[in-house]
Amino acid sequence: MDDRKGITRGVSHGGQRLFGWQIRPLPLTDLGRLAFEESVAARAGHPAFHRFTAALDSPADAFVALPGWGRGLLWLNGFLLGRYSAAGPQRTLYAPAPLWRAGANDLVVLELDRHGEAVELRDRPDLGPTASAPSSEY
Repeated sequence: MDDRKGITRGVSHGGQRLFGWQIRPLPLTDLGRLAFEESVAARAGHPAFHRFTAALDSPADAFVALPGWGRGLLWLNGFLLGRYSAAGPQRTLYAPAPLWRAGANDLVVLELDRHGEAVELRDRPDLGPTASAPSSEY
């Protein structure tokens, strides 16, 4: 079985083949050591890390929404919740109660495209548009 991972052929950008490029890993094991973007410079479409704090009285299941953001990754208290994208399909990420703590909680966003203004906590999921139920008529 041939199940290769990663880049197995050339790399292109905008239809143009790229040569002489390098991969640089990001140090994502200790999010506290990252430089967080707090200026408008991040809005120029460059990737940047953003940090938000959410204060809770008691932990509970929640759904995190990123309205106005493009695509990227979201961490809650150092745990990677997952990827998000404005293209969907889902519009919220599930954040189970055991990941939250009473008091301050850190939300870290790595935005790759379009930087938003805020992160929203919701009590219900938004799974995006869903297909209508199949008809029982034949």
